[in-house]
Amino acid sequence: MPMGFIGINITLHILSFALGTATLCMAVLFHIRKNYPWTKYFLVFQASLTLILVLNFIRTFTSLLLPAYQGWTMNLFLVLLYGSLSFLISFLPYFSTWVIAHPWRQPYKGVFITASILFFLLSLAGVIIRQLQWLQSILVAIFFGVFIFTIVVLIRNYADIQNRDARWVCGSYIIMSVIMVPFMILDTFIGLPQGMGSFPIYYFWFSMVIFIYLVSYFVHIPEAPDDVTDPLQLKKFHITSRETEIIDLIRQGLTNREIAEKLFISPYTVNNHIANIYEKTGVRSRIDLLNLMKPRL
Repeated sequence: MPMGFIGINITLHILSFALGTATLCMAVLFHIRKNYPWTKYFLVFQASLTLILVLNFIRTFTSLLLPAYQGWTMNLFLVLLYGSLSFLISFLPYFSTWVIAHPWRQPYKGVFITASILFFLLSLAGVIIRQLQWLQSILVAIFFGVFIFTIVVLIRNYADIQNRDARWVCGSYIIMSVIMVPFMILDTFIGLPQGMGSFPIYYFWFSMVIFIYLVSYFVHIPEAPDDVTDPLQLKKFHITSRETEIIDLIRQGLTNREIAEKLFISPYTVNNHIANIYEKTGVRSRIDLLNLMKPRL
């Protein structure tokens, strides 16, 4: 393989890894802020792709640049790589059905778990017994069958996805997958120059699209209004209606005595209510309390 190809691919893998991990970190922050049910599954999906990228990089360039280290070390990386792909085979349909708000059920659950186990066992056989072209064809058929199934499911249900963020992620996944599938098939059956695999290119552009969206989201976050209490926080900490009134008056800057006069109760009762609020929420000051009770945008 020409040294130019090796240099290009090392650069591509490094850039893809840097962009993918940055996207993964921002996705963690996005999940913490929005806490959608499907975002935790996206984190697993992105982390799985990142692991596959790293293992593929090690496997490919160890064989190219360090042939002396082939053997059991190469077999170990192959087993780890196929294990990650096996996980993806069962996780991709699981993730796609969660995004469209139709969590998977039987018989799909059994089918894809069986396909995942079968893929891993056959890949182990391929690592032990080399030069089995028919076995490689079966592995490719299993993986692309699941991959294309998830794309079809997302396309068919795309219009029914209510969450705007989920629609963006699904749309990005569909577009990038449709564009890259022909190249991935070409890479699998005909073969690009060694090390010039289609996966790092797919991973790079998919991560780029998600990264741009997350950057745009965080740049355009509006400032939370200071005069509104988040009802979700009230429910989370079991704040009573009377305690809610006191929190609203604290936000207006009233002292404990002024709150007592406003609500026609004693300052001692106000102190007790505030102590209860602090105990429930775990804060120690009015500022911490008001920051905690701001709406999460």
